[in-house]
Amino acid sequence: MEIKEHTISTLSVGHEESIVVQVTPDDVVRFAALSGDVSPLHVDAEFARSRGLGGCVAHGMLIGSYVSALVGTRLPGRHGIMQACELKFRSPLVPPATLTVTGVVSNISESTGQVTIKITVKNGDGRVLTSGEVKSIIRAPAPN
Repeated sequence: MEIKEHTISTLSVGHEESIVVQVTPDDVVRFAALSGDVSPLHVDAEFARSRGLGGCVAHGMLIGSYVSALVGTRLPGRHGIMQACELKFRSPLVPPATLTVTGVVSNISESTGQVTIKITVKNGDGRVLTSGEVKSIIRAPAPN
């Protein structure tokens, strides 16, 4: 994947970047093992179905990790360091699914080098699963 190298001077309010990710049931299992969150909603399909869900539900923070991927590779990319992330999980995700994670620059502070990015995560049918906001500082190398 290409890693973008945006700086404060190359961004403007309204700039938009997206990534598309495939989420599989195996991703949920691996994330459960990595995070230690082995709630039956995530690892027991029958339990999840008994709660009115279509199967094992992806962890919110798994979706959050794709937001981190957007910030680290696309917006702002190579020079970005995430400072804050506020996400609202609006609808559960039962894999397999294709997600589009989109960020739109909503504010730029040249004095602090910080950008505010509105986040939207949609599934393949366009339904919003997650929305929120990220603040990222840009630490680009100083010009020579």
